[in-house]
Amino acid sequence: MTTTQSVGYHSIVALYSPTVSEQPAALRATNVASKLHSQVTLVHITPSGSAVEALAAAMDRLLAENAEITAAKSTQGNLLQLARLANAVNGDLVVLDNVGYAQLQPLLQAGDETMPEQTECDVLVVHANRPPDDYRHIVVAADLNDQGLMTIYKAVRMAKRYNARLTLLNVVDNFTAGKDEESAAKNLRMRGLEAFTSVIEGLEVEQEVVVTAGPVDQAVADYSARQQAGLIVIGSYKLEGLHILLGATAKRVIETANCDVLVVHE
Repeated sequence: MTTTQSVGYHSIVALYSPTVSEQPAALRATNVASKLHSQVTLVHITPSGSAVEALAAAMDRLLAENAEITAAKSTQGNLLQLARLANAVNGDLVVLDNVGYAQLQPLLQAGDETMPEQTECDVLVVHANRPPDDYRHIVVAADLNDQGLMTIYKAVRMAKRYNARLTLLNVVDNFTAGKDEESAAKNLRMRGLEAFTSVIEGLEVEQEVVVTAGPVDQAVADYSARQQAGLIVIGSYKLEGLHILLGATAKRVIETANCDVLVVHE
């Protein structure tokens, strides 16, 4: 797996969901891979004793139709096996659709001691059940500290690859329009611009800093919906591997947003 200092995804693992006809996770994974010049491994996990012949044919079609998908793997068990499969191919990004995410959440929350040891991989949850358009507007919600800079860094690199507009969204609890609050908002915007400056490294990215108020998850989801953003990037820390999906803020953003959400290790 890549370290926390890496911002490129070289080995992408996409979960195949047999109940989802358009396979948005696989298609988004190939779209990201085409931008990053990386490879995709398509994986499917079936309950023990399930038939796999028809499924194998469907996966073979995706493999044949998408050059970025270089391998397809199947195994039996529950979705916690996704961690083992990602480890096996040195995956640094796991892509799920919202159906797979919903199925994985209770397994992660159960704290199964048999779950494979995980090193760090980021997770992209795909919401749109349609062939993916390129991201045109990316919203990054990150704290303006050393940990948050990694989240901003990864968002900047994604924006560069997609030639997308990038918004750094600062959410302040109980923010109002008073004079003191206006001064605080100005300071936050300045700090946000400084954060961009520290990570952009000469990359030409259209960026802006927006300050808003409210609970972080709702503010991020609402702003992204109003701006028709295609991707939200949010950080999670002190959690390993797929468990970053259990971060309280990240979890709420995924479940309230109507666009893709990339959760990265800070």
